[in-house]
Amino acid sequence: MPQTVNNLYITQSRQLFYCNVKIKIPVHFNELLLDKAFDVLEATDLIYNSYQTGSHFFNINKHAGEWVEVDDNVIELLKTLILVSKLTNGTFDVTAMPLLKLWGFYHNENNLPSSTAIYETLKKIGSRNIEIKDNCVKILKGQEIITGSFIKAFAVDQVIKMLKKEGVSDGIVNAGGSTIYALNNNQHPYWGINIPDAFHETNSVAQIALRNECFSFSAVKNHYKEINGKRYGHIINAATGYPSANLQCGIIAKDAFISDVLSSALFSCDAQNFNFLNEKLKAHFEFKSFLTDENGGILNNQFILNEEQLQ
Repeated sequence: MPQTVNNLYITQSRQLFYCNVKIKIPVHFNELLLDKAFDVLEATDLIYNSYQTGSHFFNINKHAGEWVEVDDNVIELLKTLILVSKLTNGTFDVTAMPLLKLWGFYHNENNLPSSTAIYETLKKIGSRNIEIKDNCVKILKGQEIITGSFIKAFAVDQVIKMLKKEGVSDGIVNAGGSTIYALNNNQHPYWGINIPDAFHETNSVAQIALRNECFSFSAVKNHYKEINGKRYGHIINAATGYPSANLQCGIIAKDAFISDVLSSALFSCDAQNFNFLNEKLKAHFEFKSFLTDENGGILNNQFILNEEQLQ
């Protein structure tokens, strides 16, 4: 399945959202359009990233237990995030920051948390406790929302909207390899995206054809803690309080925000529940998915192509 043309592109890369973001558009567009695209990313980062002082989510966390006024985007994001948490029975939850801290992902300790500590920390977790009234939001004292599972993708969506408005119909936005949005036209019908080997990330095991949609990829990679000789990944099952044992999860959707959220949500679930939760989520969202479990088994492979299919 070869691409029909070899177009020329201009590219620009910058460090944002703790990763390298690369944007590629046809060479006949002005380089200033790339600058504008990164302006959109940087503005979104400042306004919504929970790590940015003064952002909407920073203020919600800072004033936990109090009502905080936010914009319409925050309300819509939270409604979807709360729904995904409900549909996954709490496996995915944006209030899981206390668990990440407990497991040492924000400091250098490598101690296995006690079951008692996990039990007590789980009392602070729960999107069901996020209150929304008009354009105001309130979380419980002790709760903290983490935007890592969605803010980068939300920013990519804003860039894609801007590029389309400027007439770009062929291009790609690659945010750290975990959020990749492709724009395609008839002359360039798809972008080929490699799927890394779950055990040897420098190798590729397959490829997907991405067409006017986003591919989101959650994986253990280098984001893990090693405790007593065992690796624990950074994506935590918020229902149990323990890091997920899965190795990879891939999602394709038309919306980068949805794609990233579902990638994190389905990665965090127990592998034996994957197909059930996958179908449950499909009643509300349109997407394709696959999961690589802790043994390397691939579940529900809907879009990975083998070499013969790509010829």
